[in-house]
Amino acid sequence: MHFPAALEYNIDIEKYILPFIPRSRLHLLPRSISHFLGYRNTPRKEIGNLLVAAWSFLGAFCGVAIIEGTFMSPVIQAHGTPLIIGSFITKGAAAILEYNTIESPLAQPRNSIIGHFISAVVGVGITKLFELHPNFETLRWVAGAMACGLASAAMVLTKTVHPPAGATALLAAVDPTVSRLGWYLLPLVLLSTMLTLASALLINNIQRQFPIYWFTPVDLSKGTDDVEKTPTVGRLSIGGRDGLSGGKESENQIIITSQRIFVPDHLFLAAEEKGILEILRDRLHEGFQSSQDLELTPAPSKSSDQTDFSKSTC
Repeated sequence: MHFPAALEYNIDIEKYILPFIPRSRLHLLPRSISHFLGYRNTPRKEIGNLLVAAWSFLGAFCGVAIIEGTFMSPVIQAHGTPLIIGSFITKGAAAILEYNTIESPLAQPRNSIIGHFISAVVGVGITKLFELHPNFETLRWVAGAMACGLASAAMVLTKTVHPPAGATALLAAVDPTVSRLGWYLLPLVLLSTMLTLASALLINNIQRQFPIYWFTPVDLSKGTDDVEKTPTVGRLSIGGRDGLSGGKESENQIIITSQRIFVPDHLFLAAEEKGILEILRDRLHEGFQSSQDLELTPAPSKSSDQTDFSKSTC
């Protein structure tokens, strides 16, 4: 049995999905619109932590208020929906991600929307199965553990890890008020997530940038293999153990090209660390431009009185 090969087996869902994902068209939109959708044509400037704290407070306050105000609607309350479900499931830990660590891969729209929805489906589905048992109440804790565990595994395989989504799956099983909603929990979770995203787009793009990407950090304009096609002169790879030829580069390495920085989904970088990577990116860009200029500069013509040493023989 080849245990090492089995331990390194990797399911890359993006290999099958990205060919069908269209490239971003945000640059075609008016600047006033594309700006609040996260598009920047120049590198963004960092702001101090006092401003980050202020925007995080304003974002969390507005986000929770919007969701709770929406959930007071008679249409939603007619289903017996608790007012706190919107903020507790989507806004508790999510407020830290969506308004504070907004550059983390865990906070990007793909992770927040799909991660929450997958967790809600798993949580409700597991609860429905356990409810078939006559002693469901005594097994509710097992259903909660099972739902949270399966939701975590599903998010890993789909690359949509979003920590607050674990609460979605857990509460769907262990909280009688939430589990009573059944499949109606799914549209509620989607509504909460979309309201969170809408408020984050407005607030986070005033002095910062959100999202960093909508679905993937890979530049789809060059295809899914654009990292492998990047010129060596403008590329720096940090980490990993398989070099630059393996198929697991995005999982094991930080890759800096002359235009972009690729960071694995599981790795979170502090502001100081991101600053260092951006400096390296800028230096690579300068070196790449210099090499291009040298290639375009015509070689000086030889005068008639110059000696051609390349044809000399000893």
